[in-house]
Amino acid sequence: METSEVNENELMQDEISLFDLWERLRDGWKGVVSGLVLGIAIAFAGIVLTPPKYEAVALIQVGQVGQVGQIGQAKVSGQAVEPPAQAIERMKTPAFQRRVAEALNDQEWLDALARSATGTVGAFSLQVIKATAGQGQGPLIELRAHGNSPEAAGRKAEVVVAELAKAHDELAQSGLVRLRADLTVSREKLASAERDLAALTKLVEAAEIKDDRFTQLALIASLRIDKESETFGQRQMIMALETALEAPATQSACVIEGIFVPEMPVWPKKTLLLGLGFLGGLLMGVLWVFVGDSWRRARSARALEGHG
Repeated sequence: METSEVNENELMQDEISLFDLWERLRDGWKGVVSGLVLGIAIAFAGIVLTPPKYEAVALIQVGQVGQVGQIGQAKVSGQAVEPPAQAIERMKTPAFQRRVAEALNDQEWLDALARSATGTVGAFSLQVIKATAGQGQGPLIELRAHGNSPEAAGRKAEVVVAELAKAHDELAQSGLVRLRADLTVSREKLASAERDLAALTKLVEAAEIKDDRFTQLALIASLRIDKESETFGQRQMIMALETALEAPATQSACVIEGIFVPEMPVWPKKTLLLGLGFLGGLLMGVLWVFVGDSWRRARSARALEGHG
């Protein structure tokens, strides 16, 4: 019985506490409104005073070098000069960012790189969004470059892609040299096979005995067939090597579908800042009401103690 009475008293105290809370907030509504107004005003000031930041978006295809299968399997494909994740790490290095900043004549960026403890500055962001190695479609990297204007952001993205293309062109040189050497050898083999085929054709045409059972004539005819097959194979290989040296099997790092720069800035985010200002102002107003009420209660208690 006593326990139930205690629980009822606690519930009444909780209800009274909640009622007192509401009464305090209602009595101090001016403080709450003032906090809301101040929070929204600070958010507006942040929106107006914060320099706008624009973002250029580009999809980069990693540089590729053509690859050719064996003779009889002259299938052409493109192989990335380096994995996309490795290309991203290359673009994050201080040396790469410094080259981009120097190409842009961006002294502020260069100073930030010099001051940075890690040697890098978040002037752009990168991520792998696709990784395929099929012909004509290499690994893709999403680049987001930031600037104080749409033109600056777009220009930064262009320079980043150009610097990556230079690096990948250097990496591709060994593969291209090998392809060109194979093409030269194949052309020499084709020329030799064509000369032998022409000589065998003349021998067959000049032979007086037209009996296929004659050993010498049968041997010449067999050699002629082999040379025709070799000539055909070398022509296929030459065609495949020439295809491998051309786009899309072999190409530098490039942008797919151009660089996109929205006209609206990505920062400051007005909705986000206004929402934060509203919530912050509301909390600040409520806190002000309770702090003021506590201060008044404490002052009243001290006054009563003084009179007593």
